[in-house]
Amino acid sequence: MDNYIITIGRQLGSGGSAMGRAIADRFGFQYIDKEVLIKAAERLNLSEESLKDIDEKSTSIWSILAQTTAYEVPYVADEWFVPTSSQLFRTQSEIMRESVAAGPCVIIGRCASYLFRNEENHFSIFLKADEEARIARLEKTLGGEMTRQQMIKLMEKEDRDRAKYYSFYTGQKWLDLTEYDMTLDTSKFSDENVRDILFNAITNRFPQLR
Repeated sequence: MDNYIITIGRQLGSGGSAMGRAIADRFGFQYIDKEVLIKAAERLNLSEESLKDIDEKSTSIWSILAQTTAYEVPYVADEWFVPTSSQLFRTQSEIMRESVAAGPCVIIGRCASYLFRNEENHFSIFLKADEEARIARLEKTLGGEMTRQQMIKLMEKEDRDRAKYYSFYTGQKWLDLTEYDMTLDTSKFSDENVRDILFNAITNRFPQLR
């Protein structure tokens, strides 16, 4: 593939989505995050809502059912079908490859850094932040809907889920920073500074984009 591929791994609250959109806007790339879930739902002929519980999680429908009911479910009718995480992963990977073949992309999460690791025009980024910075960003995003303790638990859960997901589908460690071309602690800079750092890194990696 000759098109540019910027992939962003991120901790919840580190600014991955915002920075990804800024990069896509700056360079005129397609932005891929939740959009790939919508397309996967269409391809699987399911609702987006039915897939959210297994997006970026190594989870089967049976474990979801086990968490939501005290009864055994011996049979799931077609109209209740929800794919496994593996089926969703394969569908999303297929969609991401098709998107990259069509034009340059910025892709958030979903093991994209590993999926495109051998592509010449791929640049992988991982964004992290300290706890206080992540909480501050979540407070702005959630608008006071959660307490501080709830946000900490949410961050811990998302970190576990993303780590398990990455390990399950790649055999590698999500927080092994050697998996990425660039890592950045966004809590050390303003959002404007982070954007400038990332723009500069990308144009140094791909001088043609200057």
